[in-house]
Amino acid sequence: MRLKSFLFTMSFLILSTWAISQTVNVDGEIRPRAEFRNGYKILPLEDANSAFAISQRTRFNAFYGSTTFKAYISMQDIRVWGNVNQLDVGAYNQFGIHQAWGEYFFNESFSFKVGRQELVYDDSRIFGNVGWAQQARAHDLGLLKYEKDNLKLHFGLAFSQKNEALFGTNYYASYVGEVYTMNKNYKAMQFVWLHTKLGDTGLSFLFLNNGMESVTTTGATDEFKTLYSQTIGARLTPALGPVKLATAFYYQMGKVGNDNSSLSALYFALQGSIKAAESSTMIAGFEYLSGTSLKDKTENPNDLKSFTPLYGTNHKFNGHMDYFFVGNHGNNVGLIDIYATLKHKMNKWSFFATPHYFIAAADVTQPLTGGGYDNLDKGLGLEVDLGLSYAPQKGVAINFGLSQMFGTETLAYIQGYSATSNYSKSGTWAYLMFTFKPIFYTSK
Repeated sequence: MRLKSFLFTMSFLILSTWAISQTVNVDGEIRPRAEFRNGYKILPLEDANSAFAISQRTRFNAFYGSTTFKAYISMQDIRVWGNVNQLDVGAYNQFGIHQAWGEYFFNESFSFKVGRQELVYDDSRIFGNVGWAQQARAHDLGLLKYEKDNLKLHFGLAFSQKNEALFGTNYYASYVGEVYTMNKNYKAMQFVWLHTKLGDTGLSFLFLNNGMESVTTTGATDEFKTLYSQTIGARLTPALGPVKLATAFYYQMGKVGNDNSSLSALYFALQGSIKAAESSTMIAGFEYLSGTSLKDKTENPNDLKSFTPLYGTNHKFNGHMDYFFVGNHGNNVGLIDIYATLKHKMNKWSFFATPHYFIAAADVTQPLTGGGYDNLDKGLGLEVDLGLSYAPQKGVAINFGLSQMFGTETLAYIQGYSATSNYSKSGTWAYLMFTFKPIFYTSK
């Protein structure tokens, strides 16, 4: 019924554009992707069986725009081929809303956007839509925007609840056996993002106040608190003739996990790119995300030094095999990523190759039986990502990727393997993805 009502509403909006000068666009996306996994995200055991599955994202999008307001709805269905019966009666329907927002313009430069929406800023390191993931990422929030000429200023405000309660605003995910499971989503968030251009140079500033709920038990009393961490930093993108540079610096502070914690973490990145030929581009760079040594995690658990990229599109960074910061590697030894990329495009084909060399940013310490610690080598491994794309026509794309991880004993150790574990230092991942983006209707 929800789908029928939605389609009826879209049909009404389309018909209304015949009589008035509004803009309506209705489009979609169908994106099946097959993946082979034998060491994706974690080094495989020697006797582990490889995994293979096909997932699919299906979207139906509608946009409405006038001189005074805009609205957008994106419905999506996410599933793995076979996880819904062929004779499905709807019990496992995974059709839902990815985005649903409205934006009102007080004037040409000043607007307020409210509802479920994607947040994509700068290079997507702190805020991104995670477009690679079939489900992607969206936020429930209000966004105040000022955009004029070369200046953009955004202020975001969010407050999360799991239901409409009669009393209280506690945001725990579940309560089983007198134990609370806390929500991984923020309870409250505020941020300010400013971007301006000085000639050919772009400059952005970001301040993010991220509030996560925690609970402590004193006797028979459970006390809920919202602990805030702050991320503040800037990104600069100067153009020096044929060379394009991008550098960013962020600092994180505040409290994470409990009220006695103290966070002090750093992020720094530098990247340069140059066109090697009319259709080829070469990119080189590195990232530094500070970490906490395993010794400090044991002896000083409240002294946190690990940087977290929070709500960024982490698949875009640090290798496509998602060994770092994709639901993992949090509050760990950090990361130094040194990489180079070659991109080449020819007619409807494009190709890229990217090797990454990974190093732990903090000491990887292993406790000794008789006391004390042994420092392991900081090298984590080499990953090589290869990709090939073919776009036969507008709205259709075929993508193939192949990645190989050549890990180290240190990588295996921080992933939980012991010296006696029968693991392989090598992992393989490959995918084949088809993307169709039909345009069903546009009023232009």
